Amino acid sequence: MKKPIAFTAIAAALLTHTAAANAENTSGQFAVEGPGQLTCNAFTRARADKGSAEFQRLIGYVEGYLSAANRYEPNTFDLSPWHNAAAFDLILEKHCADNPQDTMVGVVQKMVSALRPIRITEYSPMVEVGAGENRAFVYRAILRRTQAALKSRGFYAGAEDGSYSPQMRDALMAFQKKADLFATGVPDPATLWTLLNP
Repeated sequence: MKKPIAFTAIAAALLTHTAAANAENTSGQFAVEGPGQLTCNAFTRARADKGSAEFQRLIGYVEGYLSAANRYEPNTFDLSPWHNAAAFDLILEKHCADNPQDTMVGVVQKMVSALRPIRITEYSPMVEVGAGENRAFVYRAILRRTQAALKSRGFYAGAEDGSYSPQMRDALMAFQKKADLFATGVPDPATLWTLLNP
């Protein structure tokens, strides 16, 4: 059976991180704007209609917050180098099911802490991989990490150069089959999470 994108590990990691936002006054207070004030309950309600403006606003808040965190987090180029809106949705769905009263600002700040180990610290160009529906844009640095991880598991014997070769595609397909993921040969978010999660 094929697994859907599963981000329960990051959702669990969110529960263990309690870091507050760094920018605050001497009393530990800071202003929270717009959707950041809403609770997980509001996210869960909005999620019932993923086409709704409210759902899009909440996912946009997450993306905007993480973009800002890329700016203020030290040694960070991209905290979420292979995540997309669908991945953020699944992470929030899991966390909010278990923590309905958490505020969005609190959840996303916990995401910042949980994502630090997988961040990219320096600029890396994006590379287009795959074709048609099975196509993705991935940082070259992530392709190098992917090659190293596939090599360490015995799936890949090529160079760790960040290029998407037929040999790498075949190695990804073999890994995806073994991990019970969709075997496309493309390093999609579910594959990268399964392969590269620390």
